[in-house]
Amino acid sequence: MTRSKETLQIAGQVEAMLTALDRFSSFSQLLEPAEIEQLRFLLRYAHTCADRLMAGKQAQRTADELAAQHQRCSDVLLTAALNGDWGGGAPDLQGLLLNRLLDGRHSFLRACEEQAPADVPAALHQVACRDLQSAAVLAHPRWGIWLRLTGSDAEPLAPMSRDGVEPTAVDQLKERFACSEDWAGLAGELGCLIHEHGRGELRRFPAFRLVGREAKPILEPIRHFAEFPLGWLEGNGSRIQVLEENTRHFLAGYRAHNALIWGPRGGGKSTLIRALVGKFFDRGLRAIEICPSCYHLLPDLFTLVRGRRQRFVGVLDNVSLGRGDDSLHLLSRTLDGGLEACPDNLVFYATSNYKDLVDREGERPQGLGQMQLDDERPNRVNQSIQAEFYDPQQLQRLDQERALDDRFALKIFLDLPSRQQYRAMVLSYARRAGIDLPEEDLLAAFEVWRMRHNHDLGGGRTARDFIDAYLPQYLRDKGESNQSSSSSIS
Repeated sequence: MTRSKETLQIAGQVEAMLTALDRFSSFSQLLEPAEIEQLRFLLRYAHTCADRLMAGKQAQRTADELAAQHQRCSDVLLTAALNGDWGGGAPDLQGLLLNRLLDGRHSFLRACEEQAPADVPAALHQVACRDLQSAAVLAHPRWGIWLRLTGSDAEPLAPMSRDGVEPTAVDQLKERFACSEDWAGLAGELGCLIHEHGRGELRRFPAFRLVGREAKPILEPIRHFAEFPLGWLEGNGSRIQVLEENTRHFLAGYRAHNALIWGPRGGGKSTLIRALVGKFFDRGLRAIEICPSCYHLLPDLFTLVRGRRQRFVGVLDNVSLGRGDDSLHLLSRTLDGGLEACPDNLVFYATSNYKDLVDREGERPQGLGQMQLDDERPNRVNQSIQAEFYDPQQLQRLDQERALDDRFALKIFLDLPSRQQYRAMVLSYARRAGIDLPEEDLLAAFEVWRMRHNHDLGGGRTARDFIDAYLPQYLRDKGESNQSSSSSIS
């Protein structure tokens, strides 16, 4: 193809891309208004450059200017990509559009998330096809030819390598889009993937926080989730199985029970929840961390998760309420008893050091009933005179404080391991960390460390902390030993 024909082709592509920008429906939201204006400016400038090249004028100046405008546009797109939590691939226009296809707010995608794509209204499907085809026109510009014609060596960034990583269903569909110019023909596959896996941050991240931003409740992703393999939890096997079975039922679509996991500190209560979320992430399980300062946002949580493809565990960690705490009634109403039904895809798992979530200060009903009052003073009962310490509703008040406990149908006690289990746990963690010290030496070092640092309870946390503390010393000693052996051999 001659230089003039290539330049004519560029001019035609520019016009098609400008038309595509104007054809986006209000539903698409693939590009922000500022990004559209930046692209429109670049495309118009590229058209001007093509006219200059056709006329054979100012070739070098045209090359420099077009390269500078392309770099400016790329910077804008990269900034937008990073602000939107870049999901992989090249930070160019095609990569940006591909990520937003799967994370977008298009009405078609929202509908596919809640119902089968075949049930989505035909009119909405047609709008999606038109928007996808407009996106395809924007996603396949021949930037390399454009810049080569102007004398620039700049090229768009190559996709990031994923060597050794098994491509997911999302990766495979992105690749199909990248290799196809008929994006409208892939609308059905896109809808099916969204229906199965969901979209956006809820698809990518295993855990979130319920927070309020500018008086609006949102689910903020926890970008560095503290995963923990479920198989690493040792002891309490049958009790852990109860919660795992409850979680499996929940994922299968049954109405699962709220669960209270209680027991002494360091027994792995919070770790168990994290381990379950990590194990069942691929099946759509997500955790939502709910701190006490956000309990007032719990009613809004129903709206945030209702209708989503994922299944959510609301995590109430380390719950312990004092008498008269306003959170008591709020939690009780939210978990069960309010007029609004809890979404089918939401269940609550709480952890506590106590089986009773409300501190009742060890109280039992105090005072005597009316007929048991001291009758030394005549007519006290007949005159309805009661002692100052007598509270006729005391039983009911205590019963009300127990109401929150009743919201958790499953109460799972995680006990600290026996001495034998504890020692096995230390050895197991050490071997996983690569510490191959003889068993007796390792356990002796552990006992010294535990007593020196006043760890009075034996649990997984103490075993883990010991391994974290001991590993650097072990590796240092091992390295010095190897160096000494090498010296003696030589």
